[in-house]
Amino acid sequence: MCAKKKSTPRKMWRLAGEPIRSQSLSAAEQDAFAEEFSIYRQFRSGTELGSGWVSPAAARIHQSAAEAVASALCEWYAGRYGREAVIKVVSAAAAVPATVSERVALSADFLLGAALWLLDYWEMHCGSEGEYLSLLPPEPDELLEYDIPFSEDLEHSRDALLRTLTLLRGREGPYRKEFRALLELLDDDAAAGLRQRFKVAFLDYMERALEAYDRLRPTSPEPPSFWGETLPDRDFLQMNDRLPSECPETIALLMGPELICRPVAEVQAELGSRKAAELLSGYGTDDPYALCAAYLLLEREKDALANLNCLTAIVMICAERHLPWTQDDFDARADLSEPGGPDYRLRHEYHMFSEDESEGDEPPDWLASESQLFYIATGVIPPRDQQLSEDLVRWFIDHGIGEQRARELAYGAMFAYYTDAGEHSWKPVDWANFEDDDGDEPLAQEEVPPTAASDDDPNARAEMLARKVKELRGALHDAERAAGRLREQLREVEQRGEAERGELAQLRETLYRLRSGEDADAEDSGPLVELPWQVKRRVVVYGGHDSWRKAIRPMLPGARFYDREELADLNVVRGADVVWLQVNAMSHKYYYRVIDAARKNDIPVRYFGSASAKKCAVQLALDELAAEKAE
Repeated sequence: MCAKKKSTPRKMWRLAGEPIRSQSLSAAEQDAFAEEFSIYRQFRSGTELGSGWVSPAAARIHQSAAEAVASALCEWYAGRYGREAVIKVVSAAAAVPATVSERVALSADFLLGAALWLLDYWEMHCGSEGEYLSLLPPEPDELLEYDIPFSEDLEHSRDALLRTLTLLRGREGPYRKEFRALLELLDDDAAAGLRQRFKVAFLDYMERALEAYDRLRPTSPEPPSFWGETLPDRDFLQMNDRLPSECPETIALLMGPELICRPVAEVQAELGSRKAAELLSGYGTDDPYALCAAYLLLEREKDALANLNCLTAIVMICAERHLPWTQDDFDARADLSEPGGPDYRLRHEYHMFSEDESEGDEPPDWLASESQLFYIATGVIPPRDQQLSEDLVRWFIDHGIGEQRARELAYGAMFAYYTDAGEHSWKPVDWANFEDDDGDEPLAQEEVPPTAASDDDPNARAEMLARKVKELRGALHDAERAAGRLREQLREVEQRGEAERGELAQLRETLYRLRSGEDADAEDSGPLVELPWQVKRRVVVYGGHDSWRKAIRPMLPGARFYDREELADLNVVRGADVVWLQVNAMSHKYYYRVIDAARKNDIPVRYFGSASAKKCAVQLALDELAAEKAE
């Protein structure tokens, strides 16, 4: 009795989160899929390396997803590309027996892109760091230290990055629940945006692949008018009898992961078509980080786009090849800086811009140098003995970047290097010690310890003692510098703690007022100060509804109010004597931007304890009176 043939599973697939509703494929089209996917059985039965290929169960899932997507694409491209072309492109690429997409999803380069996108999103949209950091593993996988392809990220700590990568590597194993909880932190709009971005990238490749397939597919050659007794030459074989390696359209489909994003000349050498090479070489993305994160979301949701094997991998590889760290060439780098320094001449007119006046209407408040303007904008002191490298500028220009943009990138390269080097104390590496490839010479000359005979030589003994004293002095100097840094850090922590305790007291006072029902008193209960109150200090006010700001502004002339929709200007925060917050109409991102700037510059923060404009004005005026008495 023959065994019952196992049928391909049929299910309702989703494409980028949306159910696929389309007509089923014809029997001939289903046979075409079955023929393409039969290659799984051939490869698994013909090699001992079966673990490197797609499993039979995964092959059935890929085939089911590919058939559903192909059916939808046939309707999508109706009138533009034939159904035979769509079926061939989807089935041939999805039926590649290697686990291409799974391998890409395990690479450190790809997961690093996803980790950075997720950390950026969580930092901006979560109420606090603990909301997502608490879900990460307490300790990172130590082996990941060797997989990270670059040194540091300027936004996130190395510890947070390694812990996120550890979780992503174990998302199907020990950290399955934590990974699911972290994805749930994405709001609906963000998740929909990720799915749509991956779908757009997938359709972009499909357009290119279909056009290349039509261009590369040769027409069947006409047989000669007579055959005689001579066998036909290979050039006259029917196309179905040609070897796959001789069919450029098949090469384009199977080698898609290798050919995309490559130079045109390299692709043309493989395909023999300039237009097809331009199509595959021009495939790209503007947001590779989002595509990396999108795959993880689609994979978790078991979306069809995550189950097309080679077609899925092509979008993933495209994203990976656009990430900054996937290309590197240490030998070709130019110097990031050269001897020099910033411009200290006071030749730029500086205006302290106010919302009540237009910039340029008044005389400048003072003259500023280029380095002072840079500090005002960033809070960073420029390097004192280095300036951008002209060699690096020319290096950028040689690679097709315009001169103005090349200078901007050179400035960015110099400051990014010094920002990181200042924190981590980068030191030059003696690469000469690593050039012994043949093992003919020792890597380094070992220091020979002094022999007993040298003890009888006073000069040698004195030299040895002097060397030890010098080493001990150096160690002592390093220890003193380290202790000084620790004392400075402790002092900063104490100052920050004192400021935060004051801020906490303000919050407690505000909460007490709200709980005690002070705001429920009559509006005209009689203020303790006379309004309007002329504000004497440099006071800036953030938050509050539009109606509240409109009502309180005339009561506090001299205070500067900022709309809750307007991005907080950190220079204004740094120049203030006190910052006031009305948090009943303020986003988390806005709040933390103001708070962080105030804390870094030791600016006291006050909170309004009422929704009444009059009571808030009285609260601010009383705070000023108390500050005057304290002085």
